[in-house]
Formats: sequence, C-alpha cells, structure tokens
Amino acid sequence: MENFPKLFIPGPTHVPEHVMSSISAPQIGHRTPEFSELMSEIVKGIQKVLYTDNHVYLASHAATGLWEMGITNSVKKGILHTVNGSFSSKWATVSRECGKETGVLEYNWGCGVKAEDVDKHLSSGKYDVFAMVHNETSTGVMSPLEPIAELLESKYPDVIWLVDAVSSMAGHKIEVDKLGIDFILSSTQKAWGLPAGFAVCAVADRMIKRAAEIKNKGYFLDIGVYEKYYEKMQTPATPSIPHMFGLKYALTSLFEEGLENRWDRHLKMAEFTRNWALSFGQSLFPEDGFASNTITCIQNDKNWDINSINNALLEQGYRMDRGYGKLRGKAFRISHMGNVFMDDLKDYLQKFEEVLHD
Repeated sequence: MENFPKLFIPGPTHVPEHVMSSISAPQIGHRTPEFSELMSEIVKGIQKVLYTDNHVYLASHAATGLWEMGITNSVKKGILHTVNGSFSSKWATVSRECGKETGVLEYNWGCGVKAEDVDKHLSSGKYDVFAMVHNETSTGVMSPLEPIAELLESKYPDVIWLVDAVSSMAGHKIEVDKLGIDFILSSTQKAWGLPAGFAVCAVADRMIKRAAEIKNKGYFLDIGVYEKYYEKMQTPATPSIPHMFGLKYALTSLFEEGLENRWDRHLKMAEFTRNWALSFGQSLFPEDGFASNTITCIQNDKNWDINSINNALLEQGYRMDRGYGKLRGKAFRISHMGNVFMDDLKDYLQKFEEVLHD
C-alpha cells in the first residue's frame, strides 16, 4: 500500500486503517430489512450524539447539498445569513442562487457571530429563516450557539434556525433539542473521522411542517420525499452503503470513548495547541472567546516560511495546512478532531518544532 502523509488539515481529516477497514463491508440491498436495521442503528446513534429526538437524514453527497436542502425547504419570505468566513459566504451565495431574498450580516474574518447583531437584522421582519455556520472552518472561529438560541426563543420564535456544523459535529457538544435548532448539518470528513462524500442532518418537526407548505422544491432534496422513506428507515435514492458501515463503526468507537470524554478530549487538544502557538510568540487568528475546539487557526505573526515548513513536514510524513484562501501564508490551521488524539497531536507538534529549529 502506497504511503501518504498523515493529515493534520481541517478536512478531510486523518482516517486510520482500522476505520477504513470498516467501510469495506459486503454490500447489502438498500430496500432490505438488513439495510433498515443498519440505518436505524445509525440514526439512533446520531440522535444521541446530538441530544435530539429529531429525524436524522443520511445523504450520499457533500454537505453543500444540505445547505440547499435547508434553504429550499424553509424559506418563504427571506433568509438572513451571518458571514464570517469563506464557507458561510458560500452558503449565502447558494441562497441567492436558489432565488431567495437573502440578507447578509457580514463580519471581518476572525470574528464570531453575536446575538445582538443578529437581533438588529431580524428585527426588520424581512426574514423567516436564519442561517449560520457554527464553526467556520476557514478561520477556526466557533460562535457560541446558546446566545442565539436565547434570542430566537425570546424574540423570534417563528424564525426557522439553520446551523452548519460541518467541522464541529461529533467534536463539540451540541444539544440540538435544548437549543431549539430546526436544521443542523454536517459531513463525514471532519470530526466524524470518515472519508468525504457523505453527509447527515437532523430536522425538527416544525421544519418538516414548513417544508410541506413550500412548492417547487424539486425532488432530490425535498424533505417530504425523505420523510416518506424515513418511515421505512430507508433513503430516497441508493446511498453509499460503505459510508454507512463506516458511520456505524465510528459511532461504536465514539460511545466506547464516551460522549463527555470525547468533548473533553477535543477541548484539551484545542487548549494544548493554542498554548503551543502562544509559546512561540504567535497569536490566535480568532478574536478572544471564539476559538474553535476542533481547529486552531494561528496568526503568522513571526512570518514563518509556511511553504518551507510544509515541504519539510511532508518529508517527515505529515500534511499541514497553509491557510485558507486569502489567509494563505498569513495564518495556518492545525486540525485536532476525529481520529486525532493527544499523542498524535503532540507527535505532530514535536515534528513541527524540529522543522522550525532546523
């Protein structure tokens, strides 16, 4: 088997051989009892991870498709997007391309979403849907969900809440029912620790009811279609069954670790990485109080030659991140989620230090 560098990028993340092996299970028919049993086990597992009773859909495509599902099944009047990085910006673009009345609350990269700003925009009455990215992968910014939940519950109870948790789900505690999130989505190549190409979402009852009131949603992403098959514990179209066996394995490993232990592991790795960066005179790119627990984005204050470091780490067998988009070389990210444990992280940072000294 050809050797590839171990990934410390924010996605796809590291997938060890024992996880890859779980995906190579024998094929089963997607309209069979054994499939429904497999899907039921996965759905119940994801519900536990998200602390929710909401319906969980399995989608054999990138989470980008679930952006569109959320939009087309919820917006009747207008949608407000918070934009504080590349992926939240792309989601707003999808709303525009879907022909929806789209408002944007824009922040500088590195800033988190604040409830008071959302309040000012929602008070216009122009929006019946609010969409935000919980953990902006491009900047390593995690925006607390609790203040938004309190705002929506107290002042805008009729506004549907869509949350992109692509790089936080399964790496950070998100109590969906307690928060009142109507639609939350993720993909498998981040904290779930599986290969890319599969996505999941949890959908609240009132989102399902809202979808039923909207016409011309197409077929492939229609929540109504998903619901018909959900009753039978099936997917509307033939899914990536190997990914489902991988998810079953990932959930088993997750529960063996323990939910609280998993959240604590990610937090401790984040704190370790932040302190490591600060010890070298670098600063964190996110504003205070908004640093991610799954990705650390480091401001390159010391003007390290990121390309040279990257090349040297590749020779050592590691793939580093060099900064996303306009941040290339100006900031860089260290991923610490999914199948990365503290020993893996320490090993990587030790090699990073050796490269720096050389």
